[in-house]
Amino acid sequence: MKRFAVFYIAVAALAAIALFVVGESTTTTALAIALIGCAGVGAVSLAFFAVGEAEDRERAKAAAPPDPKPAPPPVPPADPHPPRTLGLGPDRRRQRPPRRPR
Repeated sequence: MKRFAVFYIAVAALAAIALFVVGESTTTTALAIALIGCAGVGAVSLAFFAVGEAEDRERAKAAAPPDPKPAPPPVPPADPHPPRTLGLGPDRRRQRPPRRPR
């Protein structure tokens, strides 16, 4: 639909320009001015039509129920091989001396 409207507006504008250039009489000048006006009104109407369609799509998207939440990812199983401490827990390990300042 928009394609046809754009085509008709372009044809009206080209015809108006041709009449304006070729015509020397008052009638052809008036007809050219009328066609230019119709093409301008058609172009503005198409712009408002496009904005209205975008608003309608946005309202329909906002009114639609939201997608359900995706399921949480599965919890990975516990590591069957814990790190080796060689029988020394963190509390039994020898403390390191403090670092020297540089």
